[in-house]
Amino acid sequence: MTIAMAAATTTPTSRALALAITETRLIMRNKTVAVSSVVLPVALGVFWSFQFESGGDPARQAVSITLQLAVAMTMGLYLTATQTLVARRHTRVLKRMRTSGLSDRGLLAATLAPSVVLALFQLAVFSVVNVVTGTPLPSDPLPLVLAVLGGVALVVAAALATSVVTPSPERAQITTLPLMFLMLGVGVVAAIAPADGWWPALMVVPGAAVGDLTQLAMTGGAWSAGAAGLPAILPPLAALLVWPAVFGTFAAQRFRWDPRH
Repeated sequence: MTIAMAAATTTPTSRALALAITETRLIMRNKTVAVSSVVLPVALGVFWSFQFESGGDPARQAVSITLQLAVAMTMGLYLTATQTLVARRHTRVLKRMRTSGLSDRGLLAATLAPSVVLALFQLAVFSVVNVVTGTPLPSDPLPLVLAVLGGVALVVAAALATSVVTPSPERAQITTLPLMFLMLGVGVVAAIAPADGWWPALMVVPGAAVGDLTQLAMTGGAWSAGAAGLPAILPPLAALLVWPAVFGTFAAQRFRWDPRH
């Protein structure tokens, strides 16, 4: 091997990629994680696709898509990412990897990347199933794209924050439950709630914006006047900017590299 080739294999990018591949293998080898984070979310998403067959009603289908987004983001990404972070910290892998030449951000990104890819893969599966079941296409795809991107940012930041208060990998099954149930429940409510009245106040709850943006994508009206005369898309979009910042700030201030006892 030439000197140039040897150097190429030890760049930060190559080390981050190698770590991400290793994390993917570890996730797939863990049967408990594979079932709870891969099999169960996909099964639920497919079930909801058939359960909420719209018959051409975009508003009804918004509920199904919201549930699919929520289960992929919470079980496929949030739970998996939290368990992975806590497990690697518990075994001191994270601390040892800080000497690998990767930056702290690069190390965390490589550790969490497989969970993100897993969730996006699940969403791709749901998209195919929805097409097969005759789900109508979004009237405005932009809010749906924003729901996916903002939702991923939300749960990644939440995973980093939740790992701070999770002492062991086993406890991650418990510490992640509140946000998981909250996103599933409030997301569905937001997907069917009218744009007027007090319903826009739901945007202060993490995850509600995903349901609201999905509703706007399926039914249209993202740029019509909503609360206070503002475009209807602005409140959920603001919420998807604020909550990742809140969780991210907490994680940046409190994140621990050493095991908790």
